[in-house]
Amino acid sequence: MIILGLFLSSIKDSASGLVKFGLLLWVLNLESKYFKSFLISRWTSRGVDSSAGLQHGSKGSLAFVRFVDQNEMQEEFLFCKRLPERTTIAEIFKVIDAFFRENDISWAKCVALCTDGARAMAGLKSGLIALVRDVAPEVIWTHCMLHRESLVAKDMSAELSDVMDSVVKVVNIVKKSALQTRLFSNLCAAEGEEHTGLLYHSEVRWLSLGTVLARVLELRTSIREFLLLQKRTELAALFSDSVWITKLAYLADIFAELNKFNSSMQGRNTYAFSCMTGWKALSKKIRKWKERVGEGIFSMFPSVDELGDSAVLSPPVTHVILAHLESIHGQFRNYFSKADFWRRDKTWIQFPFRDNTADGALLTVTEEDQLIELSTDSTFRNIYETKPLTQFWISCHKDFPQLAAKAMMSLLPFATTYLCESGFSSLTYLKNKYRSRLQPEADMTLCLTTSIRPGLDKLCATHQGQTSH
Repeated sequence: MIILGLFLSSIKDSASGLVKFGLLLWVLNLESKYFKSFLISRWTSRGVDSSAGLQHGSKGSLAFVRFVDQNEMQEEFLFCKRLPERTTIAEIFKVIDAFFRENDISWAKCVALCTDGARAMAGLKSGLIALVRDVAPEVIWTHCMLHRESLVAKDMSAELSDVMDSVVKVVNIVKKSALQTRLFSNLCAAEGEEHTGLLYHSEVRWLSLGTVLARVLELRTSIREFLLLQKRTELAALFSDSVWITKLAYLADIFAELNKFNSSMQGRNTYAFSCMTGWKALSKKIRKWKERVGEGIFSMFPSVDELGDSAVLSPPVTHVILAHLESIHGQFRNYFSKADFWRRDKTWIQFPFRDNTADGALLTVTEEDQLIELSTDSTFRNIYETKPLTQFWISCHKDFPQLAAKAMMSLLPFATTYLCESGFSSLTYLKNKYRSRLQPEADMTLCLTTSIRPGLDKLCATHQGQTSH
């Protein structure tokens, strides 16, 4: 395979050639088994992302693939490639296309592509999706739902933004030096606090904002004392302001809910149907919360409820909370409504045995007849009740080929780029400051490939063992 030359070129500069050669053989054996499964699959879906970190000052592209193998849906690492020249979308596409050509992977088998919503990725005229559609016109593009939720969470009024800015300032003061951190930790320990440190907020870490807010609210008494010791009286006064504390408690509660929704979409084998179900539930809850806040009910926000009589729920504060809930509800509708529209005529995929399940579905006559036959088959009903949805539809392919194929077109697309994001986390761990010259392609293959194992017995049988001297 041409992949052999690709990895060998990175071995020549290695001091530990023998170890690296053994690793290379292992990776090649793994990839030969992997591509054999991948190439015979009827359909495939890709998740793509790019990030810094493959070499100093450069960027790389990371891709995962979802495909059907032996009556099961598989999710596997596809490649990790350094962008050799400029970090443009044209270069990213060139790297992907070259990989496909080198490994005889047909673009015709690619039915979906999932990326973040950046204009460079999602642009219909000059983005990555536009370049992909030049070679695969029917490809479906999905905007990562984790990124959608992150965009929703960023929308905040000026009053609540001021609270967030103050929280960030306080965290930076406490953690600006090792001495400050130790002094604050000792103060928390003396106060008998469960936790003795604050957490940093990072824009690229989806769940960090909610945890930062919750920790600041929990340690508010110790933070106030520490700020007074540091003569930061202006910030310390905020932690005696009941209005400010009430807003902080609300933010901690609402971001805890957003984090819960975000976490439910993380992990392997995540599909658009389950993500949209979570969005529907949260959207309905927010709509109900608006009604309750208008009636003066705040018990659905546990941190606000815990404040008891010290919580200030005056009309101005209530107005801020109502405006934020309305804004979140509108942003959810803005970012998720297109995905919901895509799902509306596909309820038959999730619930093929419901009465009148074909109503409103965009099915051909043949597909509709097959759905009627399927809905009355007790054998397939048993499979539906005992197996995952993807496995159920794969098992239907022999008896209901057109219907199963249409269902798989909706189940194959990645709903999130979670695997790419976690892959970059693995890359950060593998390629640290002590291994800055590492060419990580082979290491990433071994680290991120999960369902296919190398044939170690065959590898050992074809190579002579090192005898003792």
